[in-house]
Amino acid sequence: TEEELAPIDPSAGVMPEVVSQRMLRRVIPFAGLPVFGSFALFGAFYYANTQLDLDLPPSIVAYSTQALLFLAFGGITWGVMSTSWEESEEGSFLGIEQVQKNVGMMRDGLRRGQQAAIDEYAEKDAADDGVLMSRKAQNRAARRNEQK
Repeated sequence: TEEELAPIDPSAGVMPEVVSQRMLRRVIPFAGLPVFGSFALFGAFYYANTQLDLDLPPSIVAYSTQALLFLAFGGITWGVMSTSWEESEEGSFLGIEQVQKNVGMMRDGLRRGQQAAIDEYAEKDAADDGVLMSRKAQNRAARRNEQK
């Protein structure tokens, strides 16, 4: 089709600079604070064990620092999903209304990708049975015949 033959625009699918900066401004505090908190907490446990002679079990140190690091992963996700992906729309401080919108967009994209994969496999199965459903399948069959 004409759409398939049209050259690909290099700027298509590229996140605008404004949106990426906005996303970065959200990710840094939501992910950075727990990461630095885990380092500070680890230092506090070290100080408590060495200087204050408290005998804290290593498992408490491990679990508490890991919990903060997992919270940082959640902060990265929240920072990305709570950002408005529209250039002109700033969004609120926490971005709660954007999360619902962005999760819906993500689910729609996953459904479209899943449906495209199902369609591709159905087309391939049909072509294996001798039914050519698209020009792409016809071209693939022609290449297969040329190789034989």
